[in-house]
Amino acid sequence: MKNGLRKYKIERKLHEKIDSNPDLKYYLDNEYVTEIIDLLIDGIGEVIEENNEALMNDIFLELRLRRH
Repeated sequence: MKNGLRKYKIERKLHEKIDSNPDLKYYLDNEYVTEIIDLLIDGIGEVIEENNEALMNDIFLELRLRRH
């Protein structure tokens, strides 16, 4: 994908944001909380990547329709 963000970049940015507040990690030091945060980050990354792909498909379809 040339445009938009890939899943791993989205996940990296979200993890960087969480890591930017060390106190937050200290107070949320629980394996269940950590797991749910990881699942949310993974899910958000997937949704954004799927949305980017759908947008690109829509753009290409629109361009093809305009040519005819």
